[in-house]
Amino acid sequence: MTGPLFKWFGSKWLSSKTLPKPEYETIIEPFAGGAGYSLRYASHKVTLCETDPHLKVLWRWLIAGATEDEIRQIPINVPEGTDIRSLGLSKGAETLLKTWQRTNNVGDCWTISPWGNKPGQWTANTRARVAAEFGEVAHWCLSESGGLDLLSSKREATWFIDPPYQYNYQYRSLPVDYTRLAALVRDNAGQRVVCEALCAKTSARPTWLPFADFGSRITSRRKPENNHHSRELIWVSP
Repeated sequence: MTGPLFKWFGSKWLSSKTLPKPEYETIIEPFAGGAGYSLRYASHKVTLCETDPHLKVLWRWLIAGATEDEIRQIPINVPEGTDIRSLGLSKGAETLLKTWQRTNNVGDCWTISPWGNKPGQWTANTRARVAAEFGEVAHWCLSESGGLDLLSSKREATWFIDPPYQYNYQYRSLPVDYTRLAALVRDNAGQRVVCEALCAKTSARPTWLPFADFGSRITSRRKPENNHHSRELIWVSP
């Protein structure tokens, strides 16, 4: 895989290059999002869990419903302001196009954005790459269990745990019981890699696990002197 299959805020595609490599053939992501970590190791046996309704539709389609021709037929250079749902695409295809409009497009906005056709978004190159590479996830599984329920299974695997950050953006995800999450992480089997971040406004540090500093990552690009950064944290099982 040479890039993410879709844009999603918090996806670990770029930082996955420096995160610990999986020690097991099986990777489980209880809070999948864009599954950037698993995409880096797409040939592994991967199980995803996701509660966002749009992402659930999209992952089901990418894993088991999409075809190369269908992706190549998703139009490019669609005029700004066009309602994606008016294009006659399947639900999966229109959701894929939706995610390439805005990195944090977690709501119900279905219009083509002012930057949706710019480099790095839904262009001919992006479409060709996604159409050529999405088949690499055809053997993946999408779990119907919730993320914490999945963690309760205590399977020996590489667990990549990237929940909604405690002090940052929660989007419309279900509330996370961080106390229970910490207990499940500690009690689980296999390799566990957990991501978090300092509060973007106050620099408050999450304490539900003894996190170590991991680095600073640009989360949005505005002007060269006004990029937004996330100060990332990590906990890795001993």
